Amino acid sequence: MAERGHRFYGSEQVRVSTVIEAPLPYVYAWCTDYRPSDREFSRAATRPRFRVVRLSPRRLLRIRTTPTGSGDPLVAVDLVRLSPPAAWHTDQIDETDRESVDYRLRRLGPRRTRLDLLVTERWLTPDFPSREELRERLSTVWNRYREAIESDYRAGRPAVG
Repeated sequence: MAERGHRFYGSEQVRVSTVIEAPLPYVYAWCTDYRPSDREFSRAATRPRFRVVRLSPRRLLRIRTTPTGSGDPLVAVDLVRLSPPAAWHTDQIDETDRESVDYRLRRLGPRRTRLDLLVTERWLTPDFPSREELRERLSTVWNRYREAIESDYRAGRPAVG
């Protein structure tokens, strides 16, 4: 399938869910508080740098640059649309894929929240993960985020937002 000169080698759509032991408003504020220090969550050897541009109260651009050994960094751009109090959407463009993610929060109790993600990936390279590998990657990342959210909440740290 071609789109404006880009060849897509594969496309997958996966759903991932996790339950977070924190109230919905806290989870929403924590997850949508885009800031340059987000690089601390990267497990890569060379951590990316983030630049955030607020376009309006409900729209922002996040630009991620990751150093490489070749001199040219890898670049990704996220367009984020916030839909408070319990949803947001991200469209990401980078050099290897196009990603679209719908995030939905659901209150399970006074201090429990379910996060549902619907992720659609379209790859611009023939080397891409299987559906199971993609789901595993997303689950691993969101388990790390869940642990950080719960830790911050238990410690009484502000979610900012």
